Amino acid sequence: MSDRQFSHPNFGNEARVEVAGREVRLIFVAASEAKADSLADSILSQLKNGAINMTMMGKVTSVTES
Repeated sequence: MSDRQFSHPNFGNEARVEVAGREVRLIFVAASEAKADSLADSILSQLKNGAINMTMMGKVTSVTES
């Protein structure tokens, strides 16, 4: 048993990193809208508390940089 639990296992298998001027966008493509909403809520909650912690489980099948 791992000492770390994943809040969003089996979220999806695509991630993108985009840079536009001073903005850096990390984009996860979810398996469903419900999973996307859940991750967004989790990220917003963590940011409001002053820190964000993400660990991706497994290897994504698509990573795109632009």
